[in-house]
Amino acid sequence: MILPSSISTEARHYLVVLIVFAITGLIAVFLSKLILSCALGLEGSLWSGPWSFRVAYLLLIPPSYSVTLVAVGTLFGKRAYFTRRVMRIWGRPLRLIGLAPKPDASEQRRDR
Repeated sequence: MILPSSISTEARHYLVVLIVFAITGLIAVFLSKLILSCALGLEGSLWSGPWSFRVAYLLLIPPSYSVTLVAVGTLFGKRAYFTRRVMRIWGRPLRLIGLAPKPDASEQRRDR
C-alpha cells in the first residue's frame, strides 16, 4: 500500500491498522454467516434467528475474526503487529485454562 510521503511513519502505521480492522470486521461477519449457512445449515440473524444460530454465531465470530485479522494484516505488511494483538487477546483465556504458558517479564513490558 503506497501512501503519500508527507504523512509521518506513525500516522501511516495507524492508518493501515484502522484499514485492516475495518476490512477484517467485514470479512469476519461474511465468513461466519457463510460457515453457518453452508457448513452447519443454519439460517437466520442475530436478532431474529433461532437460538442455535445465535449461539453458533457468537461462538464463531471471535476465532474467525482472529484468523482473518492476522491474514489481512499480513497482506498489509503488519503480520507481527497483528499476531501480537491476537496472542494478547487469546493468551489470557488460554492461560486461565492452562493451555498457554505464562509470558516472560520482558514480553509483558514490551506489550504495554
